[in-house]
Amino acid sequence: MTNYYEMFKQHEESIVETIITTLQIQIPTYGKISRDDVRKRVIAGLDPYARDLDTEHPKAFPDYWRETSYLRAQQGIPIGDFLQVLLLSTDIMIQGLRQAYPESTVDQINVIEKGHQITTAAIAGVYEGFQQHKDEIISSQTYALAEVSSPIVPVYEGVLVLPLIGSIDSMRAGQIMESLLESINSYSADVVILDITGVPVIDTGVANYLLQSARAARLLGSTVVLVGIGAEIAQTIVQLGIDLTGIVTRANLQSGIEYALDLQGLAIRPR
Repeated sequence: MTNYYEMFKQHEESIVETIITTLQIQIPTYGKISRDDVRKRVIAGLDPYARDLDTEHPKAFPDYWRETSYLRAQQGIPIGDFLQVLLLSTDIMIQGLRQAYPESTVDQINVIEKGHQITTAAIAGVYEGFQQHKDEIISSQTYALAEVSSPIVPVYEGVLVLPLIGSIDSMRAGQIMESLLESINSYSADVVILDITGVPVIDTGVANYLLQSARAARLLGSTVVLVGIGAEIAQTIVQLGIDLTGIVTRANLQSGIEYALDLQGLAIRPR
């Protein structure tokens, strides 16, 4: 059985030199990098490629490009440039190995077919690496947006107000509950007012999160007051049979604050 890795090692120098020259001519970024640095990158990528030539299912080369593309994405390298490097390098690799078997058509065909299989798997790896970086950015931005869109405001000693605005899905509801419980601990809050005036729709999932929040808050020694329930949301709660037992409700933020102060033996009086 032909060992393609050993054949690659015999012709490695000429293949590597051809790839380096091609990359530095055709890709501006590589033209600005020293030849020694380009050589290190090329050799690091070709070795797993050559090893995959002797395996049934390519793994080393796709893994290399998945990890490398993730790092390049962090550096701001466009995916198009990265794919160009991959395609140029593998094409030269295939041509170099074909020339190593001038008298064996079978080996030439094997090199081409296996090479294309490895390259295709590596392309998928590149997209996965870039997608991973993109997903992390989106996740980070989503979390930051959730914090901004759900600010917890201390309005008086022991009293917190959490105004909720916009649609609330299960993920955001979970983040709100986590932030709420952390704030109760941080401020030693006796009362937390959830103002849902700016929430257009509430479903069973969100209602359950609110109930869980109320129960968790009680375990921390805090009372949850729900304010701002509009007519549509009230109708939805009734239709869905959602039981808000355990949550104090008030019409608006003002009456919620008055209730919170009353629990502490305080009141707002006109001068």
